[in-house]
Amino acid sequence: MEAVTKNQNKDTIINRIRLAIAGVQKYLSGSSTLVLDGKSVPTATVLATLTGATTAIDGATTAEKAFHDAVAAQDAAVAAALALLVELKTLVVHQFGQKGAATADFGFAAATRKTPDAATKAAAVEKRAATRAARGTKGPRAKQAIKGQVPATPATTPAKS
Repeated sequence: MEAVTKNQNKDTIINRIRLAIAGVQKYLSGSSTLVLDGKSVPTATVLATLTGATTAIDGATTAEKAFHDAVAAQDAAVAAALALLVELKTLVVHQFGQKGAATADFGFAAATRKTPDAATKAAAVEKRAATRAARGTKGPRAKQAIKGQVPATPATTPAKS
């Protein structure tokens, strides 16, 4: 006979318990006590323990389903609220301005631009210079210094007739 362990599938455990209840009721209901592990245990206690386990499993399953349903309802409600907040912010910004006190009263923060630090700016300048050198691109003043050269054309002599 295989041992019942807690790591078994919940459906397997509940089915084994229900079969055990049916077996006790069918074959052992006539005796008032059962000897289990050397101890005398009333048959009613055995049935009550097994029935209590199935009731607890069924209750936990129902509670788990209710929990998942509640989480799904929460997710739907939050998604609807977030979509509404986007629309509400648009309305509030149009009516009261981006930085008005009323905008803050609605809980909307004014958009702020993050200014880069000196190291980031220096890295950008170096990268820009390297890109220009690699591409051969020039700024407007450097372009002004470049003058085109007209190739010299050989002088043609008029043909003698």
